[in-house]
Amino acid sequence: MVERRSLLAIAGILVAFAAGLVLFFIFSAPYGDGLERTMEHGGVEEPEPVYHAPLDYGDSYAVALVMGIVGFAIVLGSAFLVGKAFGKRGR
Repeated sequence: MVERRSLLAIAGILVAFAAGLVLFFIFSAPYGDGLERTMEHGGVEEPEPVYHAPLDYGDSYAVALVMGIVGFAIVLGSAFLVGKAFGKRGR
């Protein structure tokens, strides 16, 4: 069994990471990433996407924030389930 102190440390790290992502998103979203800026400077137009993801980030900040939290929860839950499955196999 995992100690209470370890669980608190893990929860603290996850909360700090989630808060850091929100702050990073607020400041980085308007500027675009390196590829977008390079394409703008080179005069290259972005082509139509080949694949459309099932979860869309939308155009508003609120929708993007909620979908980011949903995506974070899905990845965290998936990692937890995979870890539990492999943990049982190793015993």
